[in-house]
Amino acid sequence: MSFSERDTQALAQDDRRAAMVVGLRALINGEIHALAGEPRRWVIGSGASCDVVVRDPFVSSTHCVLERRPAGGLVVRDRKSRNGTFVDGNPIEGADLRVGSYLTVGRTTLVATAAPGAPRSRALDLLRGSDPALRTIVDQALRAAQTDCNVLIVGETGTGKELIARIVHEGSKRSPAPFVAVNCGAIPRELVGSELFGHERGAFTGAVDARDGVFVEANAGSLFLDEIGELPIELQPTLLRALETRRIRRVGGSIDRAVDVRIIAATNQLSGLGTESARLRLDLYHRLATVVLALPPLRERMSDLGELVEVTLDELADHHGRRTISDDAWRALAAYNWPGNVRELRNAVARAVAIGGSVLERGDFFPDLGLGRSRLATGTEPPPPGELVDPTDPGGYDAKLMHAMAQALAAYGSIRAAAISMGMPKSTFADRARAWGLHPRRKIRIYRKGFQPK
Repeated sequence: MSFSERDTQALAQDDRRAAMVVGLRALINGEIHALAGEPRRWVIGSGASCDVVVRDPFVSSTHCVLERRPAGGLVVRDRKSRNGTFVDGNPIEGADLRVGSYLTVGRTTLVATAAPGAPRSRALDLLRGSDPALRTIVDQALRAAQTDCNVLIVGETGTGKELIARIVHEGSKRSPAPFVAVNCGAIPRELVGSELFGHERGAFTGAVDARDGVFVEANAGSLFLDEIGELPIELQPTLLRALETRRIRRVGGSIDRAVDVRIIAATNQLSGLGTESARLRLDLYHRLATVVLALPPLRERMSDLGELVEVTLDELADHHGRRTISDDAWRALAAYNWPGNVRELRNAVARAVAIGGSVLERGDFFPDLGLGRSRLATGTEPPPPGELVDPTDPGGYDAKLMHAMAQALAAYGSIRAAAISMGMPKSTFADRARAWGLHPRRKIRIYRKGFQPK
């Protein structure tokens, strides 16, 4: 099966993001907090007057705020809480909250949920581009969909791994059944087993009711385990057993339950993958990697850049008006290495449209954040016109990037904070820092582990 040239890499919102968030589900006890669809505002905190009351001593009285946009999207904003607000494991001041995202306040994690049976767009219709390498991957995904084997999708952050997973599911005989996506790297470590397999009442503190995990939720369908390399090593044998026996056991339970689930996994942890040195156990890797789909990064298919940018501008035109891009800005976009890939490109275009005029300039896409670094050059000062980083000289780019990352680690002390300061995805920053032997200061790590009661 083949597809048309317009149907390649994702730039339109993916399926998970297209559905409207209508509730927050507590990971521990399964409690649902309903969120109305009309534009309004909800306060989350431990105070009795909050719209969503979270009984957690590490949650501030007024911890964060949810705001429904007129188009239906949901934004979460931290309210100077004592312990911070996190979305998918990343600290935020303000961020979109999408279906499947994990919102963590204090020691409580809430999952953003959609309405049952919410309509979804076909994944193949959300693809854009014409790069031959990606086209080959999508063809392979469509062929793999005709079988029931496990699939492992590998690629850097932001390359569209979940969209490819949906293509596999939607092209399979399991398409009428659920497609359940789980970000293994965003679930609190102590709750991973409960989220995957469910738990019995009283299995741990806060487990006031028994509940099923995502294996049961995805029964007869497909379970997408994103960031599988982040799964705690002690839980990997349990997952392996579930894949081999097709049976699971709730945390705190004594009875096995049969499940019929196709596993589609993804990882951006490419270092040593398939060897003993990888984060993913070798036996689990071989169980998952019946079919391996390797997505190319954006920098290796820059011929799609123009189409990806134009499609995003078209999507944003209804709310912001049509914008054009100056020649200097186009040169900057083409010269940048895009470590966050298509996701970073989309965010850069959205940022430019939000802050720019009718003609978008270089600074609209790559703003000076006042941190002594430019996202464009990843050096200590923005490059003058005509002195952009040469994308054909990876050695020169890597040297500048490594220098900037070392400075960020020295200034901010943790991988997470340093990645945020550079506008780089945390996982991409961590992979590069590990490969280059860059390490944050230990004292910040100790601070980041601490929580302060409100």
